Amino acid sequence: MARSSRPLAGDEDEQQTSSENALQFHEPLSWKAGKPISTGTLITRLKALSKELVALEQEAVDRDSLATPAKELVSVGLLQHKDNGVKAYTACCLADMLRLHAPDAPYTAVQLRDIFELFVRQLKGLADAENPYYQQYLYLLESLASVKSVVLISDIPNGEAITLKIFTTFFDLAKPDGPKNVEYQMTDILIQLIEECNSLPTEVVDIIVAQFFRVNQTALQNLTGKKAKPGVPDAKDKGAGMAEDKQMKLVSALPPPAYNMAKSICNASVDKMARHICQYFSEVILDASPSSRARKTGGRHTSMSPESDLDDLDAEPANHEPSAEDLQELHKAHLLVKELWKACPAVLQNVIPQLEQELLAENAELRILATETIGDMALIGNFGSSAPVTWKAWIGRANDRSNIVRSKWAEAAIKIIRERSDLMAVQLVEPVAGKLNDLDDRVRLTACISLGELDYTTITTKLGADLSPFNTYDTAAATGASTGKAKGKSKVTEEETSGWGKKILHNLGERVRDKKFSVRWEGMFCLARMWNMAYPDILSGNEVVMNQLGWIPSKILDTFYINDAEVNVLLDHVLFGSLIPVNYPPIEKIDSRIAAADKQTNGKSNGKGREKDAAEAEKAKEKEIQEGDKIRVQRLLVLVRGLDLKAKKALFAVPLRQISYAKVMDVFLKSCEDYNGGIIDDGVEEDLVKKALHKFIEWLSQKLPDTPKAKENLMKFAKLHDRRCYQLIRFCFSPDSDYRTVVRALKEIKKRITEAPGSAMTIMETLTPLLYRVSQLIYNKSHVPHIVEFSRTDEYSLGAVAHEVLKEMSSSNPAVFKANVKALSDLLQEQSLSKSYGAADSGAVDTLKACAGFAKFYPKDMPQERKLLDALVNFSLTGKPPAAAKHAVSILMYSANRKVMYASDLLRACVKNFKFGEEHFLTKLACLSQLVLLAPDQCEDESKAITTIAKGVLFKVRNPATEEDQESLKEWVDDELLDDECKAKLLALRILVNRLRANAGTGAGTGAGTTLESVMTLLIKLVNNEGELFPEKNTPRSHQSRLRLLAAQLLLKLSYNKPYEELITPLDFNRLACVAQDNCFEVRNGFVSKVKKYLGTNRLAPRYYTILFLMAYEPVAEAKNETITWIKARMARMGPKDAVMEVVFARLLSLLAHHPDFGTMVDDLADFAKFILFYLKAVATEENLSMIYHVAQRVKQFRDGLSKENSENLYYISELAQAVVRRYADFHHWSIQIWPGKIPLPIKLFAPMTSEEMSRDIAMKTFLPEGIDTKLDSLIKPRSAGRQGKKRKSDLAAPSNRTPPSATPARKRYKTSPSAATTLPTASREGAAAEGATEKRKPGRPPKTPNQKKKRPSAEVSASERRRSGRATKNVKYVEDDGTSDSEEEVSLNDDSESDVEMEDGDEVSDKEASPEASGAEANDEAALEEGAEEQAEAEKPKRAARGVGRPRKDTVVAVSSGRPKRKGVTATASANGGRKKATSPAKNKKVEVKKRVEEEGGDSSELSDPPSELD
Repeated sequence: MARSSRPLAGDEDEQQTSSENALQFHEPLSWKAGKPISTGTLITRLKALSKELVALEQEAVDRDSLATPAKELVSVGLLQHKDNGVKAYTACCLADMLRLHAPDAPYTAVQLRDIFELFVRQLKGLADAENPYYQQYLYLLESLASVKSVVLISDIPNGEAITLKIFTTFFDLAKPDGPKNVEYQMTDILIQLIEECNSLPTEVVDIIVAQFFRVNQTALQNLTGKKAKPGVPDAKDKGAGMAEDKQMKLVSALPPPAYNMAKSICNASVDKMARHICQYFSEVILDASPSSRARKTGGRHTSMSPESDLDDLDAEPANHEPSAEDLQELHKAHLLVKELWKACPAVLQNVIPQLEQELLAENAELRILATETIGDMALIGNFGSSAPVTWKAWIGRANDRSNIVRSKWAEAAIKIIRERSDLMAVQLVEPVAGKLNDLDDRVRLTACISLGELDYTTITTKLGADLSPFNTYDTAAATGASTGKAKGKSKVTEEETSGWGKKILHNLGERVRDKKFSVRWEGMFCLARMWNMAYPDILSGNEVVMNQLGWIPSKILDTFYINDAEVNVLLDHVLFGSLIPVNYPPIEKIDSRIAAADKQTNGKSNGKGREKDAAEAEKAKEKEIQEGDKIRVQRLLVLVRGLDLKAKKALFAVPLRQISYAKVMDVFLKSCEDYNGGIIDDGVEEDLVKKALHKFIEWLSQKLPDTPKAKENLMKFAKLHDRRCYQLIRFCFSPDSDYRTVVRALKEIKKRITEAPGSAMTIMETLTPLLYRVSQLIYNKSHVPHIVEFSRTDEYSLGAVAHEVLKEMSSSNPAVFKANVKALSDLLQEQSLSKSYGAADSGAVDTLKACAGFAKFYPKDMPQERKLLDALVNFSLTGKPPAAAKHAVSILMYSANRKVMYASDLLRACVKNFKFGEEHFLTKLACLSQLVLLAPDQCEDESKAITTIAKGVLFKVRNPATEEDQESLKEWVDDELLDDECKAKLLALRILVNRLRANAGTGAGTGAGTTLESVMTLLIKLVNNEGELFPEKNTPRSHQSRLRLLAAQLLLKLSYNKPYEELITPLDFNRLACVAQDNCFEVRNGFVSKVKKYLGTNRLAPRYYTILFLMAYEPVAEAKNETITWIKARMARMGPKDAVMEVVFARLLSLLAHHPDFGTMVDDLADFAKFILFYLKAVATEENLSMIYHVAQRVKQFRDGLSKENSENLYYISELAQAVVRRYADFHHWSIQIWPGKIPLPIKLFAPMTSEEMSRDIAMKTFLPEGIDTKLDSLIKPRSAGRQGKKRKSDLAAPSNRTPPSATPARKRYKTSPSAATTLPTASREGAAAEGATEKRKPGRPPKTPNQKKKRPSAEVSASERRRSGRATKNVKYVEDDGTSDSEEEVSLNDDSESDVEMEDGDEVSDKEASPEASGAEANDEAALEEGAEEQAEAEKPKRAARGVGRPRKDTVVAVSSGRPKRKGVTATASANGGRKKATSPAKNKKVEVKKRVEEEGGDSSELSDPPSELD
């Protein structure tokens, strides 16, 4: 009502301001019953009210004017109106009323409850941006956020329910495509609610933490086993409001808005949320504990609870382990912790100590969960500094008693190393390196798998880099460990406490030899993957990367020598799957580029233009193919370049194996064709067909690990009878197939077999490794031109290795050169004309050798161009080094059409006016040495001149040895440092021997009379006199070692021919065998390598096997191990009827009886027992041990054929052998049966007894002295004496890189008192391998008896006396038998009804027959005495002297350990320790049932167990 009087001016202004701040709206908003206001009118009025309320300011508003509208707005009619518009505007008006009345709301608690329920309902409209009232909803949200009206909820009764609805609604509204301002405002409102609430409802906490699962829905689904809502509970567990599906279906690459909202909430309210989350986590753990199950009926059901209610608790059995559903809840809780750590780590300040307690819990599942959780948490943030105690406890789980915990720890630790580079990651490298050597194979497997996931940068910059913190970090310094001596502990060096990154790679490399196949598989492929990633850098010559990872292929290929079928199959997969992938580069990409080019060509032009384009397209196609071949060859050459010598030999053996397998596969396919899928044609003998098929199936299956399954699969393949597959396999091993043909054939074979009906899928498991072995994958005709190109251009510095590969290819598979021999001839012409060609050009030698190998087998395919022939003549007369002349002459003599003319011309040029020291005189000598071998007829006229030249070079010392040289210990110099005089003498010696070799086939050599005898005498003299030819003894020591080695090798070559071999008497053979114990390692190794090579190709008589058993005291462990592997491989190759190795035992005993170091004292016999033990380890099996024992017995039934008047040494060694064999049988629990057969003995070594009385006296007499039993017992401790734990190979084996170039064999050592004999067994029982009984070694050569001392021989001592050891034997006459006949007579006992069938020295297997044999030799099961070549640990106590050949030095102690130095007075004898000092236990060595020889197949088609020895 207006006033009647007019106000003053001041009052007017105040009245005007008051009217502006007062609400002008006067329309009614409520109505009486039965007279409602229409919806349209109501909306109009509410719009007007809302507009006016928005304009009012909170500080200046006239609140009295708001009273009526404020009251009417909370009427039931408006709050529950059916129209959305009315409710939307009502909510906006109410929000403004709360804003204008703040901080005191003009409503009761009940009215506020109704108002906020209206707000919640209206805010749901934000989900639809197309809603006509969307702006009103948006305004409502903005008002609530800015005014903070939601704090009023804390004053409302049952406000928790409204709070829960708000949280649920807001998280439902959060969408990835929603407005960001809406997300931020909703977050602010929720934060306001949390900050205002004194106690947050449990359900609200559940809702908040549930949002953190949105970013890891997969993990949650894996936990629940179904498509569960991402971390949000089901309706059963949460009640109304929690079943909103739309909240659960968010899938986004980025974190969803709900996750961001929850993250912001936790970070904004750290203190409150930390308390609530800690309570939540504690309740989950408490609920999972068995003691809390009685409380679960009325207990807490959170959003993390399982869907279904608990079963009747009375029916649940009592136990002390969490149930499956408890563990599922725990998994969810730990998953939440990980997500919270990523989003807001501060809220976990009270949870982390609980994780630490879980790490120490008794229950393994809890420790596993805690280990995984902390491991994931450590990937980000700074867990180590935030919770140092917990972090230390987590590192301690590396040694948890549970292998699963250790596995999880290793997996997490390697992830941390990958993701981090700080101290936290550095602290883990030492325990991670240890996990690769964990006792449990599952831990090792996990470590290998995890390391295989490392990226290239981590490997090279963290683990492999020298200056990386992972290698410079000193664990001892970090833990405060003392580096000095403490309480008997040796000083800890920095090398032992640092370099852990490299140790991880080293230990990973050792896993290729793991005893578990799964670990070997992962270890090999992990290493191969690393090398594959490093290949581009290795190709470019990055020295750093080559040092870090270049060793990997060598480590992998080194497993070739394990000779295990399972390992060989794995090696095939790694070699052709990763190192040199079959489909590298992918031919599909090349084909697609070619197809695109063809399509483009076909659409361009017609007529002549099209023909031209087609020609260009063909050239482009050929270029693409050639480029692919070049890339593959480049990878092959890079691989070969990085291999060490042993691995390189193994790789080069793979193509040789291919030839053998291809022959067997060819006859197998023929057998399959004859078998015809089981329907055999009429007229064909069914039994013969099946027998032949099963024979070859048997051979092939023996090469695979699961032999029965392999047989079954190969039989399925035969029954499948896919003729197309037969042809495709022939394409694979045909030398005429290019690489693309081979790869396509392999793919089609796989496709056809896998798509075949029935159970043909398993066939590929067996066929794949066989296809790898038969296919032309390494040496292929497509590779030759590019190898030649690399040898010519030296691109990427691959020229030298390209020459090496060409050389190996020519010797192993020359057929691949047929299509590319023109390229080789062009290369020779270029090298011949090159001005830079000189002494250092070894590439030309390799190319010449490759051509020579091809010309030998395919002489008609060699080009006959004049330029090529002139180049070969040039090489023959002026080539450097002299080996070039050798191969050039070979090519001319093998392939030249006018080789007689060329031989005459070359001979004339070499002989005419020859002068020592002139230019090219070494080349002329090399040319002569090859001419006398390959053109003997043309050399006959000049034979006198040739002999004169050779003798003139050989029998004159032009540079006498100085006194300093004679006193020098260096006996060997490298080829590059060898002077011309020594090279000339070696060539001259070859000239003399090659003349004999050339005439051997015609019989002329046998009748050569003086020439033959003089050459043989010369060679024997060089061997006996250690390479010295002159009484003045002025030959330099470096010359002597070369000359005696070559003389021994040439004697082996002459032994190819039986007439020459028979001229080597048993005494000469004994002297020759002693070269295997030469002082110089290079001489020993070179000689033994030739023996193995020639025996492996069946060129030598069986008696040469005895030489290998003299390596029992070889100080270089690698050479000794390789010999053991080779012998076992040969045993596997021989048929059971041959019994060559068993009968050779008699020859070995004769050789030992006449050994210069043999003595009859107890210590001497104990030392020689090790030779016998070495033989047994390599040869003996449970099946043949009775035969070996019989041979040892038979030896005592004869007289010594080389010393008939005094055979006591033979009887000593016979009894010693029997004693060792018996103990060896006891050690393995084998029984020795009476051998029923007759064992032939060689008549030249064993003579019959003169009378029956003599035979009886010898049989009744015991020759072995007292005390020998104790020695033998300590050498071969029975199994009942107890065994110690096995030592790892890495702890015992000598590293190959420690092998000295001229390792000197150790001398025999004697004990100072009998107490030493009893000390050793005690030491062995205590496991002190290197700290057993002490003993002293006498200086110099061992004396005849322990009480005598050997003096250095004077210069007047004859050569024959110097050949003998200081321990001479009494009254032994080394006299050859008087028989002059070349044939051997039958050996028999006088008055004995049993006669012996004589064994000829020349009995040998024809090398024209190929024997399918069983897979590699199996090593002895449980034989702790000595392992196979690659698994053996060398730690022998009294090392037997590798015979010093005549230069004993006074007051000199020569001590050679097998890889690691020994302290004075300390011995470590693997054998004396009862065989317990070993790497791993080999498989039981059973007698190999070798199948029949492959009929009509040339060459040896057997498995190459020791490729270098077998295939050189």
